[in-house]
Amino acid sequence: MGGKSSPDFGSIAAAEGEESRQSVNDQLYANRPDQYSPWGYTSWNQEPVWDESTNSYTTKWSQTTGLPPALQDIFDKQVAMQGGKTDVAGSLIGRMGSEFGNQMDWSGLNPMGQVPTAQYTLPEGDIGNPNMYRQHAEDAAYGKAQSRLDPQFQGQRDQLEMKMLNQGLTPHDAQWKSQMAGIANQETDAYGQARMDAVGQGRQESNQMWDQMMGQNQNMFNQALGANNQNWNQSMQGSQYANQIRQQQMTEAMQKRGFSLNEINALLSGQQVGMPSMPNFSQAGQAGGTDMVGAAAADASNKNASNPWNQFLQGAGVASGFF
Repeated sequence: MGGKSSPDFGSIAAAEGEESRQSVNDQLYANRPDQYSPWGYTSWNQEPVWDESTNSYTTKWSQTTGLPPALQDIFDKQVAMQGGKTDVAGSLIGRMGSEFGNQMDWSGLNPMGQVPTAQYTLPEGDIGNPNMYRQHAEDAAYGKAQSRLDPQFQGQRDQLEMKMLNQGLTPHDAQWKSQMAGIANQETDAYGQARMDAVGQGRQESNQMWDQMMGQNQNMFNQALGANNQNWNQSMQGSQYANQIRQQQMTEAMQKRGFSLNEINALLSGQQVGMPSMPNFSQAGQAGGTDMVGAAAADASNKNASNPWNQFLQGAGVASGFF
């Protein structure tokens, strides 16, 4: 009996790999189209190069992006202008270094405003001693009453003595003494009442003077308080104004310090023509290659299944297992 030859799977696998490689190359080529728009273009170039890792030639791709002539002219002019501004900015580096070389000097600034601590109040007036005014009022009231009572009782005493002398009485008589005692009692009561009235008038005058002095003192205190608030506000405004001046001086000093840097940044910044943006497109997908190895394996399996000799050997193996 003769057998059939088995397929060469190595050759088949190599052929399948070559087909896959060609499919990848076709996909790369399909996804590298040249594009053109009003704002520019992009194109692809390829050349064969030797790949030492595989000891074979492979394809090297290169992409070129460009602008239309009008935009290219503008781009060239902008690059030239930018180069000129860069040169000018470079010439300012020395001046910037001198500005930033020394630390900030704050000694020439105006002093900071101080919070006022002094009290701008007027001295409060002395309300005086109310007892002094009371005593004066009592003395005045009693003196007034006394000035009237003294001649009154002196006249009554003289008239009574004349009357009793005419009656033949003497100071040693009991009736004389009784009459004179009555006059003395009336005098005592009158002067006592005058003294009590003087005390009441003194108290009233003292209270009135106290109220007047307190009102005057309150007015002086209110005036002093208003003057204090006004002077305090004026001092605070002056302090705030001094701080504003100092802050303005600091701001100007820092602006002067960074003026050269700002000029350099202004020279180095600017709008330029950008690279063109190309529209997207649907890229080609990789096509699946023929499964040559699988097809060869399936064909060999079918051929082996139809070989009678293989069926006989399979049956003998089953019988041997039975015994």
